[in-house]
Amino acid sequence: MDSGKIIETLVDRPLYKEDRKYLVNREKELGKIELLAKYQPFGIYGVCGETGIGKTTVLNMLNFKGMKVLMVTLTQRDNKDTILYDLLYSLSDLLAGDDDSELSEFSQTTRSWIVEEVSMIKAFSLGVSLFAKADGLIQNQKKPRYNIFSARERLSQLLNLTKKAYGKVLLIIDELDKEEKKDVINVLDSLKVELQQEHLVTFFSLPYSIYREYRQDRMRWNDSGNLENIIKDVVFLREIKRSEVREVLLRRLGKLSSWFESGAVEEIVRFSDGNPRDALWIAQKVVFDNFDLKKLSEKACGKSIKKIVNEYMGAISLTDIQRKALVSVKELSGSRDEIIDAFVDESIKRTTAYSTFKRLVTLGLIIERDGQFVVSGKARAFINDHSI
Repeated sequence: MDSGKIIETLVDRPLYKEDRKYLVNREKELGKIELLAKYQPFGIYGVCGETGIGKTTVLNMLNFKGMKVLMVTLTQRDNKDTILYDLLYSLSDLLAGDDDSELSEFSQTTRSWIVEEVSMIKAFSLGVSLFAKADGLIQNQKKPRYNIFSARERLSQLLNLTKKAYGKVLLIIDELDKEEKKDVINVLDSLKVELQQEHLVTFFSLPYSIYREYRQDRMRWNDSGNLENIIKDVVFLREIKRSEVREVLLRRLGKLSSWFESGAVEEIVRFSDGNPRDALWIAQKVVFDNFDLKKLSEKACGKSIKKIVNEYMGAISLTDIQRKALVSVKELSGSRDEIIDAFVDESIKRTTAYSTFKRLVTLGLIIERDGQFVVSGKARAFINDHSI
């Protein structure tokens, strides 16, 4: 068995157009995003789902004709000023080598302007931290500030020049799905004015929590929430089915899949809970743990998964009631109320059942799948390993 090649095929990374053969059953979501981009004249939209579900891969697979596609990642999100500057820099850097000379020249000038602005502010802050307490010379100087008005004007002009050169612009802002909900809302709120313009469609990669909140805001008739005022629509990337996770693994592995017995693949699939990233991660860990075997059996795979889960989750502290509650629903799939009723049937007081449910969800031992709550694959391995 060539463990090196197997590990290489299981590396967790976003796929690109040339890797399309590895994409499993995302055509419907791709089609919806492409329709929104093509026919909506403007607006901010979200591509939502759990981390690792494949949002970046889906965005990389999009095919657009007749519009300019710009894909950027925001890394500076300390406050609204840095968010604006980061977006402006990312776009100007991306367009600095554009074929349109007017757009390219303006982008290069803007990029230089941002570097000078930020350098001046950072230099002042560094000077204060190093010397202010020593001699007080800098304390009375006025701290330079971000020139927000100029930055907004430049962003507007940059986008207008892009539209002038290409007609319609699709802006994709990736990686926000890894941020806290409050930080994501801060980014959206900071940029909503600049990004709401004709012939500009913007897609943000967003976490599942934003989808949940957007859904609630949209259904508050005549009393819309904050997100509904920013996001026009959301494309939700569902958790994929077990059969689809299996297909992801087999397509990645190709002929190398013969090293895995079918039962071993199923152990990995059960662990993943419909998340491709988790499937690839645990598969790699299992390979590392069994690289000396000629073939990976179901038993060996299950043993490795239990060992790995214990290593990562062994520090989790559960009360006797929480353990009892978790075991009582390990084969149940239901609504929150159905799960809590099952706790009550185990002689757990209802008030305690609610707090127990919340605790188990917070720990990721109970997860939501297709509107139903179930014990996670990780928790199942933990339960079995500890006989709780």
